[in-house]
Amino acid sequence: MKYFFSILFFLFSLLSYSETQPIQYKFRVYLTDKGDTGYSVDNPSEFLTENAIERKRVQKVAIDESDFPISNDYFALVEMAGGKVVSHSKWFNTLVVEVADSLKIEDIKSLSIVDSVKYLWRGTANSYRKATRPRLERFRPEKEPADSVYGYTYPQFTLHNADEMLNAGYIGNGIQIGVIDAGFTNFDVIPEFESVKLLGYSNFVPEGDMFASSDHGTKVLSTMAVCQPGMMIGSAPEASYWLLRSEDVISEYPVEEDYWIRAVEFADSLGLDLINSSLGYNEFDDIILNYTHDDLTGGVSLMSRAADMAYDKGMIIVVSAGNEGNKPWQKSTPPGDAKNVIAVGAVGTDSIIAPFSSHGEMADGRIKPDLVSVGRNTVTINQFGVIGTTNGTSLSSPFLAGLIASLWSINPELHRTELIDIIFRSSDRNQSPDPVYGHGITDFSKAMNEVLKIIE
Repeated sequence: MKYFFSILFFLFSLLSYSETQPIQYKFRVYLTDKGDTGYSVDNPSEFLTENAIERKRVQKVAIDESDFPISNDYFALVEMAGGKVVSHSKWFNTLVVEVADSLKIEDIKSLSIVDSVKYLWRGTANSYRKATRPRLERFRPEKEPADSVYGYTYPQFTLHNADEMLNAGYIGNGIQIGVIDAGFTNFDVIPEFESVKLLGYSNFVPEGDMFASSDHGTKVLSTMAVCQPGMMIGSAPEASYWLLRSEDVISEYPVEEDYWIRAVEFADSLGLDLINSSLGYNEFDDIILNYTHDDLTGGVSLMSRAADMAYDKGMIIVVSAGNEGNKPWQKSTPPGDAKNVIAVGAVGTDSIIAPFSSHGEMADGRIKPDLVSVGRNTVTINQFGVIGTTNGTSLSSPFLAGLIASLWSINPELHRTELIDIIFRSSDRNQSPDPVYGHGITDFSKAMNEVLKIIE
């Protein structure tokens, strides 16, 4: 009986909460154009940083009208029609608007500047728990690490024959990395992150705290950026980092793709060289929005299209392939289906594929994942500053991304297509890629020597 009353109380609480929290809606508004921006490709410093302009020069990328911001007048017109703009994309000329009444979108749709609209999200105002976060103490695991500067991460480096590269001093110097994730809980109070070269951080989700919403990004970042000799070494400890939040962990809706696109565009405008994103989407809280296998072309998900556009803008995009291998979906999830991203599957340090690692051909016959790295028992640091292990392609992706950044640091002016070609040619299954391992495990000693030959 007590259990029964507990359930009734719980249901009553939910009803009471829904009554006090009105349903909101979010729509993607496709604009007919950018409007009168007043910008010119002849004066790119008005809308791009000098760092972005220089990276585009090195990577031989033309600056065009897609780099122009959307006119402020368009934001004002949409808000006057009753929509609150919560995100936008200059590459795709879209605004994401929140409305309290779904019918209000009809007023916005009738504007002459609007081409069409798409439903993205419904729900109530999210409630993120606020908590004080005192400085954490340095934690030392009971199990002793390997007698090496790499400590617990030594087997991860030996899998890729990458210790020679880092021992030579190629550890990400001069490479700027954007980490797009769900949050970085306690990053700012964990002693092991004190050495991270942080360029900045930005939150593209309307609610939630960068450093208190999720420790998914904390673990992801730790695989790349930590430098604790004898304990744990990240794969690019001397790279510089921007932390970007795009995932709302409270719900799962396509609007998070729009937040992600905004983060990628921001990374491009800053001139970042490489992005790691351990996020992927195929199922949503509203099943009518779900993707199907037929959608895995790289051209259906706006997020996947943005990932390819980011590559075209001069960046290398590394993403997790997905943890769907032992689930009905099985295949990679957007943006892992994009044509020019490096989608990373997961193996253990024994080189054997992890059962959860997504695999299989895309709808147009392309093989995903592209490469594999350590995603089973990957060494990470969690929100409590504890060194442990975590499973998932969410970890294989950043560890490999960091190694790619360290390789690129040998010659930062190397064109991204040439660097990626070397990485693939230095992988153990490059001659016969398959839908489980892709091109396999990259040998970074071999790749390093290839890059050094180019310098000579």
